[in-house]
Amino acid sequence: MRKYILTSVMLLLLLQQLGAAERSKHYISWLKLSDKNLTLYERTIEEDSLVIEPKWEKTDSFLEARLFVLVSKKSGSYTTAVNKLLEILEREEVYAHLTVQNFAKDEDYAKQAVVFAEQNDYDLIFTAGSESARFIKSYYEGGKLPVVVSITKDPVLLGLVEDYDTGSRSNIAWTSLNVPINLQMDYLKRLKPNIKNITIMYDRNHGAVMATEVQPFKSRLKQLKLNVFDIAVGDDVPAEDTLSQKIPVAIETMKESDPSLQNSIFWVTSSTAVFSKIDMISQLSSVVPVLGSIPNIVSEGTSSAVLAVGIDRRNNAHLASVYAIRILKKQVDPGQLKVGVVTPPDLAINFAVARKINLKIPFSIIESAAFIYDYGGKMVRNFGQDVK
Repeated sequence: MRKYILTSVMLLLLLQQLGAAERSKHYISWLKLSDKNLTLYERTIEEDSLVIEPKWEKTDSFLEARLFVLVSKKSGSYTTAVNKLLEILEREEVYAHLTVQNFAKDEDYAKQAVVFAEQNDYDLIFTAGSESARFIKSYYEGGKLPVVVSITKDPVLLGLVEDYDTGSRSNIAWTSLNVPINLQMDYLKRLKPNIKNITIMYDRNHGAVMATEVQPFKSRLKQLKLNVFDIAVGDDVPAEDTLSQKIPVAIETMKESDPSLQNSIFWVTSSTAVFSKIDMISQLSSVVPVLGSIPNIVSEGTSSAVLAVGIDRRNNAHLASVYAIRILKKQVDPGQLKVGVVTPPDLAINFAVARKINLKIPFSIIESAAFIYDYGGKMVRNFGQDVK
């Protein structure tokens, strides 16, 4: 009998541990508020939810609203999106109560979260990330609550919405992190009018990057009769090994049609496996300019890309937050909103790298840059404002 009791106790403890392990998948404590937002909002963890409440008193001029935020994993980009949303809500006098949940790529959990939002009188669902966007499209299009999608790849190229201008004609308002390919090519042509070779770096296993960046970019380059080369990393070999082996080979290949390498570039996509190695890429690229599609590959010092033509995640989150407020204030139906694309794109330039490789940056690019690092590699322009 005693042995049976001990076994039962052990089983109960095991079940409790398994329940705790299941809940831990959906932990949300990693999502921190900025110093500014900590002065404005109270942040508490309730089981697997992050609850954010305003600290200030509501006045008659403020619109009160309840927002449910859905993310799919731990991500600094999603922290950025939530903090930007809170800033814009306060600025636009929306007295907002937020609940944030991480469904950890578990669609059954996400479905329960959406049902919870409906049953508890939330006014809007705000999502961050491509996984969240795909879930909302497949499960909740036409649902009761309006949805705003942020921090996601181009929904048109992903087949999630028909076009950029018509709107979804549903309960979902879309935004995009991608710059249209033709616009990126316009900047490349300004930088290198006689460009011949482009080597694209990407993660072959990143489906969203393949669909929204690599395939359309390569298609456009071939239309322009440019030489296109690939450096594709994958799970089978560490990215560092692939890059260290293939970058020198790519340089020699581009020399065949461009001996001086004056009309060749490396193009870095938003694949984390690639852009996280920007230090290595910069060191191995010799005199070939390294450019890319996300502004944060341009950074202080000389271990940086020289130029980026992309959309900063903070600006995408800002645009998505404005969409959310317009919907909350009943100024627009979510299905009527165009796919939100930040225009003009966020250009980032590092003049220390430009000097190192003897690259001249046209004035038309300089004057419209959002982020600039000077000849010492120090930031002197941030979001279009001079840094003092």
